[in-house]
Amino acid sequence: MNKNIIQIFEHQVLKVNSDNKFSERHFNALKNYGYKTGEKYYSVGHKRIKFSNYVGVIQVKNLTIEILPKADSKDNNEESKGKWHDALISMLQECKLIKLSSISNAKLKLKSASILDLYYEAFLTETEKIVRQGLVKSYRNISENLNKVKGKINFTKHTLKNYLHKEKFFVEHKVYDGNNKFNQILLKALITLERLSNNPKYLIRIKKLLLDFEDVREKNVTSSWFKTLQYSRNSERYKYAVTLSKLIILKYSPDLKGGKEDVLAIMFDMNMLYENYIYRKLKVLQNDTKIPITKVRGQNRQPFWETRGLRADIVIETESDNFVIDTKWKVLKSKTPSDDDLKQMFVYNLHYDSDLSILLYPKTSLDTNDKKPFRNFKFQDKNCQLAFTDLFDADGGSLDKRLGYRLYDELLKKEIESI
Repeated sequence: MNKNIIQIFEHQVLKVNSDNKFSERHFNALKNYGYKTGEKYYSVGHKRIKFSNYVGVIQVKNLTIEILPKADSKDNNEESKGKWHDALISMLQECKLIKLSSISNAKLKLKSASILDLYYEAFLTETEKIVRQGLVKSYRNISENLNKVKGKINFTKHTLKNYLHKEKFFVEHKVYDGNNKFNQILLKALITLERLSNNPKYLIRIKKLLLDFEDVREKNVTSSWFKTLQYSRNSERYKYAVTLSKLIILKYSPDLKGGKEDVLAIMFDMNMLYENYIYRKLKVLQNDTKIPITKVRGQNRQPFWETRGLRADIVIETESDNFVIDTKWKVLKSKTPSDDDLKQMFVYNLHYDSDLSILLYPKTSLDTNDKKPFRNFKFQDKNCQLAFTDLFDADGGSLDKRLGYRLYDELLKKEIESI
């Protein structure tokens, strides 16, 4: 692993000079960024940063900090960090938050590359592909003062500007070029990376790409740009590059005061990532004709009262019943869920007409393979079940590719077949 990379687990603390990498200047940059973002990704203490439930990567000038997920507090060693580093990349890929297929020899890079390197590599590869195919061009309106008539004369502005210059004409006309929002977004991301990257190989590629954007004007790209983009058949190929550009541009925060410590944070809520990952693993079951599941729905929100709604993480439908799964990315201190969680699951049972709702936690050293049911004494047919799942395969080194099928066998098969 690169010497300028620090790997740390979620909810852990990083102290100044704790490993001779995280200096006070890095801390000050993160402190300013933390205050700017409302300490969303971490909390700031006295010369220390305590990370929250967000995972991903933060770059502070020449230092890259990877915040890794972890379902348990034991085995805080390099082997464990490597395992969860690869697991996080696989989860991001499964949830379509990064495409490793666009990166050459991606599998060889997993062990050595930082998560940030993969995003940089993916963006540069996609942009190079677009440049080879040709930058998209479009018509745009332009107003300018010329020595000849081109298009139509704007008489109001012509009169104001040229009453002393009879040889000029203030005209409005259309031009066909590459100076449009799609290319301006890519240009802004390239300029941002040029400022951030310390990798000579990336800098060479960036400078080469910038030559193809000489006719594109740099703009202040904001979040509103991405909301108003409309893709055509010609610009559809920009979609993934624009998605990566959005991450780079909107998650970048220059130190305007000091001008020294730029910060780029690409972070993901681990609760949402875990939920999305489990949903995608279960989603494949609805296409298997051997399994009696008709539909797997994620983040299913239904009206509950007036403008308020009720949202279950995952709803699994069969021809005769529904099952609700609520994912919880946290470590229980005992094998007993909170009263609020149980009440929430009971409401899910009633609202979604389900006989079984499952609280699904990641497996830790606390639990066994046993499932623990919680039954309601008044509504005997409405059950809640506490369950734990190991995300990794039998060898424990990689994420289980057949996790959805294992969850079906362990949690649902017996219940569905007994209906």
